[in-house]
Amino acid sequence: MRAPVLVAHALERRVRLRAPALAGHRGACARVAAKLAAEPGCEVVTARPATGSVIVERLEGGLDPERLRGRLAELVSEARGDDGRPLAAPLPDAHPGPTRVARAVAHAFAGINADVREALDYRADLGTLLPVVFATAGLAEVGVTRRMPAPAWFNLLWWSLRWFMTFNQGAVSEELRHAAGGAPGGERDEACPPGGDL
Repeated sequence: MRAPVLVAHALERRVRLRAPALAGHRGACARVAAKLAAEPGCEVVTARPATGSVIVERLEGGLDPERLRGRLAELVSEARGDDGRPLAAPLPDAHPGPTRVARAVAHAFAGINADVREALDYRADLGTLLPVVFATAGLAEVGVTRRMPAPAWFNLLWWSLRWFMTFNQGAVSEELRHAAGGAPGGERDEACPPGGDL
């Protein structure tokens, strides 16, 4: 049985395909990309293990998205992971995780938070102080100006997102599981590959 592959986007000389089974398999991505690049007309092939995306480009002439989809499905079905097993599904830890910049920022804030907590004798930290400071600043502005300003559109958008995430944790968790390769309820849904791209 061929692995599910979708045509995500197609132009005359550039086609982006999605092969969820490649997600998290760096070695298999490199091998599949090399085999696909050997096909006539596939001059540049880029496979992204973080997303399972495969981009095929051609300098002159057109590309046939359906032919590429079929060929990539064959290659993915034949491919093996580094453990030698077929690529039946994305690895459980296929999510690429935080970037180096995100890790550095998180590390810096964790250090600042630890210093603040220690300076306040573990009575409060940034997670306690910042909401209090922002709430106090808002009340002070209302007290000084004697009017209640309407929130900016980006504040409303942020609050709506935060409220949704807070009160729909089950739905968010289910969608994250689905995006990582599992269908709702923990079963794999072959007819509906996981979402998210590039």
